[in-house]
Amino acid sequence: MYTIVTLGPSGAGKTVYLAALWHMLKLEHPRLKCYLKPESRQQEYKLGQIYNDVAGPGEWPLPTDGNVFPEWTFSCKVKSQHGTYTALKVRYIDYAGDRLTDPQSGSSEQDRLEETLRNADALLGLLDGRKVLKLMRGNGEFLDRDMTQVFSLMQDCEGPIHFVITKWDLLAGHYSLRQIRERLMEHPDFATLARSRTDWHIRRMPIPPGRMRLIPVSSVGREFAFLGADGGMHKRDNARPRPLNVDVAFAAVLPDLVARAYDAAKADQERVRREARGQRRGWFSDFARVVASTVAAPVSTVLATRGIQVPVHLIAAFLSSGTGAVASAVNIPPSELRKARRLQRSFRKRSVNAVTDDAAAAQFVLHRLVEELQAFERSPENDGTVLS
Repeated sequence: MYTIVTLGPSGAGKTVYLAALWHMLKLEHPRLKCYLKPESRQQEYKLGQIYNDVAGPGEWPLPTDGNVFPEWTFSCKVKSQHGTYTALKVRYIDYAGDRLTDPQSGSSEQDRLEETLRNADALLGLLDGRKVLKLMRGNGEFLDRDMTQVFSLMQDCEGPIHFVITKWDLLAGHYSLRQIRERLMEHPDFATLARSRTDWHIRRMPIPPGRMRLIPVSSVGREFAFLGADGGMHKRDNARPRPLNVDVAFAAVLPDLVARAYDAAKADQERVRREARGQRRGWFSDFARVVASTVAAPVSTVLATRGIQVPVHLIAAFLSSGTGAVASAVNIPPSELRKARRLQRSFRKRSVNAVTDDAAAAQFVLHRLVEELQAFERSPENDGTVLS
């Protein structure tokens, strides 16, 4: 199981996003070929209730109570002709916005929050689309008022950080993701956080931090709600929600975790290479043996501890196909590497019925998530999504 903490000021749409994510993936996704199952019937009922409040004609759901700390645990399931298998488990922790923007109001829980953030596998920071719209029109005070504390808390997380711009329907067609990125980078705190992820080698960090992304999302889609003269979001009559990019924010986490594990392996490989440089001529056999442990261990351990059973040689072939360096580094026999690469190529045409156990389900879902993410990144309108 891996843990994602959602952060953002009150009203940014954290709980609505999670409800929309579950609604979109409660049935098998047509491209990902997997679905999400909440941990309990109670969680399933609660998420359904939240989404019905969003989709219905009544008021929007109330903000998260600052005295509770909702945790939503999902199993990602794959169903094939051989049975139903669990590819991975993911836990979302939803912190009330008031506890982030006004930490004094929850000082007794501040230590718990900071510890949770340090131990999180990834962070999901939500930027309220209404306030981003004001930012693009010249009023960026929300970054100082609402987000400075969030940026400060995020800097201790070494995993991926994904910023989700909610209510993207307000911005689409008026501003590009690239324009918004450039405007955000003008804020010193946001820029410092982003640059801390790109200059890790300058500071000689042993392991690169996780990737930082900017993802435009609308939990209800276009034409469902509009911004009223009072500054509030109002539902249109007889409109149906059509969530946009909600699945992309979910799809990006696992590939970025795998990529970081692989980056850690490569960093260890380089460290061993430097240490071995200048030693006796026959150092290569020792190098290969040492690197086999320092490279294979981070990838397999990091993923296995999170319930993600993906063979190291498959990850190596998947992330570095076409080179032999990885095979040498992790001491993979050439026959195994060729097998892994054939498996990698075959996944594009592979039917879900090839899944026969949980490990195969994890491999299958990993490849589907990467394809979904790559398709998103290739779209010209999403230029600027990767910040580091």
